[in-house]
Parts: sequence; C-alpha cells; structure tokens
Amino acid sequence: MPGPASGQDLSATGADWQYNPPAPHLAEGLVEATGMPLALAIALAGRGITKDNAASWLAPKIRDLMPDPSILTDMDKAVDRLMVAVQSGEMIGIFGDYDVDGASSAAVLHDILTPLGCEVSIHIPDRFSEGYGPNLPALEKLKAQGCSLIVTVDCGITAHGPIAATVEAGVDVIIIDHHIAGPDLPQALAVVNPNRLEDDGRYGYLAAAGVCFLVMAGLLRGLRQQGYFKDKPEPKLMASLDLVALATVADVVPMAGLNRAYVRSGLQVMAGRERFGLAALADVARMTNAPDAYALGFLLGPRINAGGRIGHSSLGVNLMTSRDQSEAERLAAELDALNTQRKTIEQDVTAAAIAQIEQRYGDGELPPVIMAAGEDWNQGVIGISAGRLKEYFDRPAAVISISTTADGQKIGKASARSVAPFQLGAAVIAANQHGLLEAGGGHDMAAGFTINMDKIEPFQDFMISRARADFGGDAPARQITIDAPLSPQAADLGLLDWMDQAGPYGTGFENLTFLLNGVTLGPVRKIGKEQNHMALAISDGIARLDGIAFNVAGTALGDALLSASDGRPIQIIGRLNRNRFRDRVTPQLVISDIKI
Repeated sequence: MPGPASGQDLSATGADWQYNPPAPHLAEGLVEATGMPLALAIALAGRGITKDNAASWLAPKIRDLMPDPSILTDMDKAVDRLMVAVQSGEMIGIFGDYDVDGASSAAVLHDILTPLGCEVSIHIPDRFSEGYGPNLPALEKLKAQGCSLIVTVDCGITAHGPIAATVEAGVDVIIIDHHIAGPDLPQALAVVNPNRLEDDGRYGYLAAAGVCFLVMAGLLRGLRQQGYFKDKPEPKLMASLDLVALATVADVVPMAGLNRAYVRSGLQVMAGRERFGLAALADVARMTNAPDAYALGFLLGPRINAGGRIGHSSLGVNLMTSRDQSEAERLAAELDALNTQRKTIEQDVTAAAIAQIEQRYGDGELPPVIMAAGEDWNQGVIGISAGRLKEYFDRPAAVISISTTADGQKIGKASARSVAPFQLGAAVIAANQHGLLEAGGGHDMAAGFTINMDKIEPFQDFMISRARADFGGDAPARQITIDAPLSPQAADLGLLDWMDQAGPYGTGFENLTFLLNGVTLGPVRKIGKEQNHMALAISDGIARLDGIAFNVAGTALGDALLSASDGRPIQIIGRLNRNRFRDRVTPQLVISDIKI
C-alpha cells in the first residue's frame, strides 16, 4: 500500500502510519493452507507467520512449547528441597506480591502443595504498612507459625537483608521471581528466575505465575520418578492454568512463545468455571461471554488488584484458593465494591498528575520521561495513574506518592510505566546501583522505586539520559503500524472468529490494526454518560461497518471525525471487535486515527 498510508503525511493524532505489506505469495500460502480470510493472512504474514508454522501458531500447545524445567538455574535445587518438604510433611510458607501475578503465583503453589499433604501458610504484604517485597517481621511470623521452608513468589530478587536474616535464623528460602536480577543475588537456597544473569533469557518473558507452573511441573515430575504416586492421586497441574493465564495477561508480559499456550489453555480451563473464586468474580463483573484476554486484563485483573490497592491485600489469593462457593461469592462482591472505590481515587490522582505536568511544562517540549509527585497520593493507584499518564502524554511516566518521615525527610514511593523501546526496569535498577534510589526494580514495561525526594532531580536527569539513548532522541517516535487493508464487506464475524484463533493478543503481539481506504463516514453521534465517545457508520458504497471512538470528544481525533462526516473520502484505521448490544452481535471498528 503506497503513498497515503505511510510516510510523513501525518494523521489527525499526529502519528506516522507505517505499512509494509508482506510478499503476496506469503499471504496466499496462508489462505491456501488454512482457509483464513485474506486480510488476516496479510496481517499474520507481515508478522512472520507462514504456512509452515501456521498450524502451531493457531493451536499453540503447552507440551510443544514448555521446556524441561531443569533448564532454569537452581530449578533442581528448588525441586529437591520441595520434594523433601512434601515427603516429610513440612509446613511451607509462601510470601507473594500484592498484585495479580503475586496472588496467582501463590495460588498455583497452593493448588499443588495442599493436595500433596503440605500445610501452607500464605502471606501477602500490606502495600501501605509493609511495602513491596519480603520484610523480616513477616518472614519471622511465618517461621513462628512453624514454616521451615519459605517460598517467595513474584518478589524477593532484591530482598537481600530480609532473606539473609531469615536463612541465618534457620529457615530455608526459595525465591521464584521474574523481575530483572542484578549481579548479586539474595542468599537463598535457590533462586529460580529466568531473568537472572546466569540464564540465557529465552524464558525471561514469563510472568512469575508461569515460572511457578514450571517449578510445580518439576516437583511433580520428581515425585513421580520416585514412585510417590503409586498409591495416591497426582494433583492436576493443568487445572492451575486459569491462574497462569490471568497473571500472564494482567502483568502485561510479552504474548509470545509459551505464554501464548498458557493463555489459550488457561482460558479453556476458566471457561469450565470449576474455580469458585474466578467464577464468582466473572459473575460480579457481568462477564456474560466466554473468557478472553480482554476479560482477564480489564474485568477480572483490576478487581483482584483492588484488594491490594485500597483494601486487604490477601483478598485476591483468598478468592483464588477458596473451596467454598458462598465464601467465594462474598469475596468477589467485596473486591467488586473495592474496585468501584479504586476508580474514583485513581481518577482524582490521575487528574492531579496530568494537571501538574501541563502546568510545569506548559506549551513547551516535554522531556522523554515525565514524573508527577504529590503528598500522600494513594499508593495503591499510582501504578494505574502512571499508565494513564503514559497513554495521555505518549512517553514513559512515573507517579510518586510523597510522605514525610518522623525526622522530616520527604520519601517518595513510585510506580512507573514505559513505552517501547525504553527498558524501564533496567534503568531503575541502574539508578539504584548509582545510589539515586532507596530501592527499585521491575521489568521492561513496569517498575517501582522508593526515593528520597532530595535526589529527584538527578534521578530524573539519569532516567532522561537512559530514555534518550533507547529512543535515539527526545521522545518515542509516534508511529502506528498497519497490519492489513480491510473493506467493510470483509469485516464480518467470520473474520473475528479467525482472529480469535490467531490470538491471544498482548504485549509483543498487539491486536491487529486495519486500514479502510477511501471510505466515507455517516453522521457522528456522541454517546456515553458524559457524551465523550463517538459512534458512526463507515461505508465504501458497497457495505457498511459500525465504528466507535472512545474518549475523543474535544480531542484532535474527535474534531476530525466530526469534520469528516460530510461525506468526503477518508482513510481510517482501528481494531476490529464485536459489539454486543441487546442480544445482537455485530462487527465494529474501534477507531484509532483518520486521515482526511
């Protein structure tokens, strides 16, 4: 597709559209091999999928993609120690992070260790009173309960002091994590983390729950080889894939390799509604359709996170491990109510943060990394607000909640979100190593840190320098990649069914963006409670397709849509999805941008 869809001809949003069509024979080969619609074949061929690997892509199987667990450093040490704990009936403590991945990881271990006869005690720290990661009082409490082995999940890779003190007190510690590891590791018995320097990084894209699944697979294999299950049933590991899928989507890790199989299989497990907690949560979230990646990321995940953000941090893991339907329904209702409260708090913090950035920089050029800070902003929502700032200003953003210590120091607790290709986690770890932070860590797209506000200026300078190096300039280039051309007639439910087979979509395999060329727009209607969305019809003179643009009233895109409703031909791009309204299901384009 030459000319108007690419190059320097900027769009309503100021983006540069890029479309590099694959060789025609590659898309034709996919159509011939699978029968998929041409538009999807063009999109997949452009992403490197051919007729030779189409079958495995469309039906990813865990047995084909899952490695031998022993490939990860310290895996065998961890498995051997867990086997001893199972065979001797030890009490095992689990220390998890307070987000979806941490709660899901703890629940995966609970799913397997409990039917093996182990008594399991789970501790999820309070975000406000304990902060992130293992802390010594909580680890000592687990020891006092009788835990001779403690497993940290989705945290622990930077907890040198608490881990060392716990080991010195006579408790074995296993760390299962996925956050970027530095050269010095805590003094644990085993550190299983695909992002530690000794590993080759092939599985560094896994969420912590995905790593926990591998550890439990290694444990069951080891027990099986020793004949442990000759006279007793083996726990059903695959039944925990609903938890792994939830964590994989909610933690926004790359949708690649094994993660695709985890999510596809996990969605099938979840559809069976055998886990009382997730079934009850789906009901309160008004999930009337089969679960998909959207439901995990935008309906279930935020509600589980709400417990750790503004309520009780253990609510999420209690929900996922509940074996009582009434209890599960009560917990789901509580999380749903907390999520409603969370939305209000987050909107206030986000509005204040945006106003602060706009006032600070005015009409001037924004730096490549932006930071907003406020006294006593709710620490439970600053991660969401950082994501909102990232989207609003289209650059990496950090939101900092400042508190004052007894001796008058201003200490900031922060969450940050990134824009590719800026490697946020690595930059935060480097800043910590340079003495600019009290603590910090994360992965490419998300990170957290604690900072003495006296150092905020040199820290921001450090992050700006790192971002410029990664961006190759002062800001990420605003580009939208088009996957394939599409006509309104070809945008049907059959195409959407095939798109489902090609998913799941997420980081590293984003939802497909289609271009409709030379179409016209029907009258634009403002919809929504605050009249900030726009609905319209898209036509090429042969067929008609519904279109919708969210939160565009008063924006450049919204103004352009209103202007283009006079019937002139335009180019329009967006994502295709299903509009479910009053028992009718129709395709619609979620509009990203237009060129008039």
